[in-house]
Amino acid sequence: MITNQSIIDSIEKHCLATGMASSTFGRKAVNDGKLIARLKDGKPISIDTYNRIMAFIDAAETAEAAQ
Repeated sequence: MITNQSIIDSIEKHCLATGMASSTFGRKAVNDGKLIARLKDGKPISIDTYNRIMAFIDAAETAEAAQ
């Protein structure tokens, strides 16, 4: 089961690896600079938003691996 905490963990891992602020991640991935705050507050996200988050992380990892 996908939980808010598992999504937060994935985002924070990505941000730590790239040096990106969590607000910047939210803005770039889903155009929501308060994404992490909303997740930490227990707010739900749509499957589309989840898919966009994961696609953003996957694209960044693919680009990094290609270098």
